[in-house]
Amino acid sequence: MSVHLDRYAERILNGEEGWAKAKALEVIVKVGEALGADGLVKIKHAHISGVSYSNIGDAGLDLIKKFSESGARFSVPATVNPIGFDLEQPEIFNVDEKYFNKQKEILEALRKMGGDLILSCTPYDVGVIQKYDLKIGDHVAWGESNAVVYANSVLGLRTNREGGPLALMAAISGYTYNYGMHIEENRVPEIEYIVEEPRRGFNEALAGVLAEAIAGVHELETPPLVRVNLTKRLYIKEFFAALGAAGNIAMTYIPGLTPEPLPDNWKPRERVAVEAFILESRLDSLRPKDPKDIDLIYTGCPHMGAEELLELYVLVKSVGKVRKKFIVSIPKSILFDRRLLSIVDELRSLGVTVVKDTCLVVSPLKLENLKILTNSYKALYYLSRKGAKVYLAPLEELVLAAVLEG
Repeated sequence: MSVHLDRYAERILNGEEGWAKAKALEVIVKVGEALGADGLVKIKHAHISGVSYSNIGDAGLDLIKKFSESGARFSVPATVNPIGFDLEQPEIFNVDEKYFNKQKEILEALRKMGGDLILSCTPYDVGVIQKYDLKIGDHVAWGESNAVVYANSVLGLRTNREGGPLALMAAISGYTYNYGMHIEENRVPEIEYIVEEPRRGFNEALAGVLAEAIAGVHELETPPLVRVNLTKRLYIKEFFAALGAAGNIAMTYIPGLTPEPLPDNWKPRERVAVEAFILESRLDSLRPKDPKDIDLIYTGCPHMGAEELLELYVLVKSVGKVRKKFIVSIPKSILFDRRLLSIVDELRSLGVTVVKDTCLVVSPLKLENLKILTNSYKALYYLSRKGAKVYLAPLEELVLAAVLEG
């Protein structure tokens, strides 16, 4: 199937807007053709993932530099995902000079093209929506799975799950292919999941396990409708992040949270009950049998927002100085707030390692055989694939484990 082009897109493909735009749009068109897209859509914003040197190596660096050195500039505002280390504290992740310089080259090339180096996986949490005036119905190209699910489900933006290179090409060309979540009828759920409330309510770890359960059975390209009571922003973030990690779901319709109305007289073609005891049993199987036998505690995947950081601070303050290695990932924008900067300083004085710009998942840290405790299903999913033995529990249990003698 050929992809319909508007006049400006034809100009780009003909090389009239330069080599970089032509090459970027050629990639978008080829992907669209392979998927059966009927045309292109103009985007208002892009979020580029896959920028850690640990992930893309020299091949990815060379690709980004080739575009940058050719004079490529982003056609729309483009923000950037986390890198392999904290720029101000590279020693925390044992970064050597070669790795440091390669990562800086990636950032410099993206900066030269006009990239907004927020270096966070939560563009929805760091002022990007307001800064670039993104509204319900806007088409974007986001390349971070947790952010994609959040964008579609909470913000009413339209984006597919783009890989880092495709988000880069969309940012340069200003277009993406008209497919999937960009098409209105594809955003209407067909199956309704009715989730039983756990005895003690939800926490973020249970929210992650719920996402795993839904991802394991939901095979349609249309989004699931999930009736669930997730009372905190952290629970919602971890639910979406887990959906993105465990499955191929780009949107979830949650009544009362998703801003788009369902069609008149909408009815699901199937209803599925999700029983609480199944979720609780699964979480119990992922908890550590002995919390003292943990090498590293990690939270902030996705990056911690202000509300979550305050909650962590209160919990750590209540137990005193931590005794285990405890790493927290935050977006750098938190440090622009004096109150939050003070809290970060206090957490550090209590033994917590706070890093920005990065996370363990995309870092060069060697994690093989380490026993890691996290409250993030996404972190569990990806760190397990790096050879670590990863356990899951809510934030309160992470903090209690952090003061136990090993």
